[in-house]
Amino acid sequence: MMDATIHTNGHNGVHHEADEQIDSLYAWFPPQTPAPAQSCPEAAFSLTLKGTLDGVEALFTVRGQTAAEFKANLQAVRGLLDKPKAPAPAVTSPAGPTQGQSWCPLHNVQMKENVKEGRRWFSHQVNGQWCKGQ
Repeated sequence: MMDATIHTNGHNGVHHEADEQIDSLYAWFPPQTPAPAQSCPEAAFSLTLKGTLDGVEALFTVRGQTAAEFKANLQAVRGLLDKPKAPAPAVTSPAGPTQGQSWCPLHNVQMKENVKEGRRWFSHQVNGQWCKGQ
């Protein structure tokens, strides 16, 4: 009767002395784990969150096959990231509007530069009133 064990060199069912020697050399190797029967399918819902975790930049990807599973997974990571820092206040330039300091954003017209006692400003007239574009 023939040996039905599988040997490392692929000679199945046939006994060879070399097979036994090779098998004994590699006997300490852990047995191979079979591949999972089903591969992991692509998630129907996915969201990547960017933030910091204990001051270190981090990305969290939350996934789920159903809306309920996704919501549960999203709820599970809430609060793990550090709270976002308040944005720095916008720095306003003395130049004023984006089209230049001599442009009135209220009336969409060019303003005249005025200089008096070391002060400088831009203005224009509307219905007999002076407007500084503010």
